[in-house]
Amino acid sequence: MPDTVSLQAGTPAEAPARRSATAGLVRPLVAPANPGVRLAEIAHEAKLNLRGDLSDPGFGAAVAGALGLDLPPRPGIAAAEGVAALWLGPTEWLVVGGVDREADLAARLQGALVGRHAAVTNATDNWTVIALSGPKALDVLAKGCPLDLHPRAFPVGSVAQSMVAQADIVLHRTDDVDGAPRLRIYVRRSFAQYLWDWLADAGLEYGVGEG
Repeated sequence: MPDTVSLQAGTPAEAPARRSATAGLVRPLVAPANPGVRLAEIAHEAKLNLRGDLSDPGFGAAVAGALGLDLPPRPGIAAAEGVAALWLGPTEWLVVGGVDREADLAARLQGALVGRHAAVTNATDNWTVIALSGPKALDVLAKGCPLDLHPRAFPVGSVAQSMVAQADIVLHRTDDVDGAPRLRIYVRRSFAQYLWDWLADAGLEYGVGEG
């Protein structure tokens, strides 16, 4: 008879530990003292796909009451109190918040939108965020992204759905306070390691660090 394992009554099974999308990569990256680009994964940040129609004033008001922000009606971002909404299309947004906040944010939105034509989908573990920064960040990204990344065309606060090296992404430009380029690249978990490796390889001529 095969061995069996039993749980005592009332003892819940332990949930598996959450694993970063790039946890299997060799780290740290070898870099000079002042690398031209830096990479970092922002793991387990809450991400909710929100769909609805802003022509319905009740929809926008319900979301504002739940999140404390007005959804952007065009490409861009709105943020308040540690929560942000990225415009993905006329009826679609990506709501992001802090680490492990997805349950709270989903409950607030779902409660506010009861009875309305809207949908809230938890995409936290389906996507991760790779932060790309440094003085050569735009040069690296331009090697595989078709967007015009010049500040005149893609300034701070811009959000766009695009591709990098054949990986579908959502790109959000934030930049540092000193004006140094910084971009948040939202990528599906299944492409995260591939994209990380591609970015690291594309940045080798400038020096690649982590952070």
